[in-house]
Amino acid sequence: MSRERSRKRSEGRIGNRWIGVDLDGTLARWDGWKGHEYIGPPIPVMLDRVKRWVKMDIEVRIFTARASVPEHIEPVEKWLKENGLAGLRVTNEKDYRMLQLWDDRSIQVIPNTGELIKNATWVEPAKDPTDDTDTDAAEKKPDL
Repeated sequence: MSRERSRKRSEGRIGNRWIGVDLDGTLARWDGWKGHEYIGPPIPVMLDRVKRWVKMDIEVRIFTARASVPEHIEPVEKWLKENGLAGLRVTNEKDYRMLQLWDDRSIQVIPNTGELIKNATWVEPAKDPTDDTDTDAAEKKPDL
């Protein structure tokens, strides 16, 4: 199949939109912060999924908080290259073209309602041992 035909086929599927994929805990195993140079091993099912999307000519961006610190981006790009995903854009910003976000921390709601999607499950976050904020506030559950 020609590159032009492949591009048109993918544009017909999702237009000029992109899929965001979180890094830590979604694409790479997360075992706690070990410095910005360390990224856990890939999660095979997610790595294979992203590779399929790329092969289908769907734009995928790595959506990670690490990108909020410019010097943390290079280790992510290196990890992506080592795992067969060289050239993917690394960002921490959404835009109007983002179609989906695959993330281990997201809870999806029905647009314009605030209501949880039927199968969404809210789980109380574990206390971050590096967080020095008020512990009483961290223990409160939000109203569901």
